[in-house]
Amino acid sequence: MIPAVHPAGATTAANLSGAAWWQANQAKFPNSESVDDLAMPFRESVRQFLAALAVAGARVTIDTTRRNKQRAYLMHSSWGIAHGQISPAKVSAEPGVNIVWDHGNLAASRTAAQQMVNLFHMAYDAALNSNHIAGNAIDMTITWVGKMKIKNKAGHVVEIGAPFDGAHNAHLHTVGAGYGVKKLLKDPPHWSVNGH
Repeated sequence: MIPAVHPAGATTAANLSGAAWWQANQAKFPNSESVDDLAMPFRESVRQFLAALAVAGARVTIDTTRRNKQRAYLMHSSWGIAHGQISPAKVSAEPGVNIVWDHGNLAASRTAAQQMVNLFHMAYDAALNSNHIAGNAIDMTITWVGKMKIKNKAGHVVEIGAPFDGAHNAHLHTVGAGYGVKKLLKDPPHWSVNGH
């Protein structure tokens, strides 16, 4: 069986999905790591929370703020194919993305999609419409040593101990929520406007 031709061009080895495609193309669809790219008023909520964390001595590493819509398409499609949720022949095209998902046999298509899932470091499916795409979510790692004294939104100092990371500390989740930055518990780095 010959792979279906993607509307963006003829099928070649260069546009077949998989690790080689990812290595050659994924940088064209970058996510943002900048708080400035978040939507208002969430952007201001994040700035205030980050300022409080900085004063308290926490270490914050931002991974993603606004997600590139085309990158979300690539992540969602590779996840769906790899997990048998989407037929590679039925993946809709995304403008500006020249990729062929159907390798001519299901096993090869699923293997290539799984390679991309692995390279994207995905633990969950990426939504095509999400808080990240709208600029209302941030993935960040927060750590500190010892007891951290942080001001909540009301200006009161809250002392926070173990666990010493933002992924698992319910007290920090409460402080963040006060600023309008809510933790999604099942996704360690994910905070958003509504906890989703």
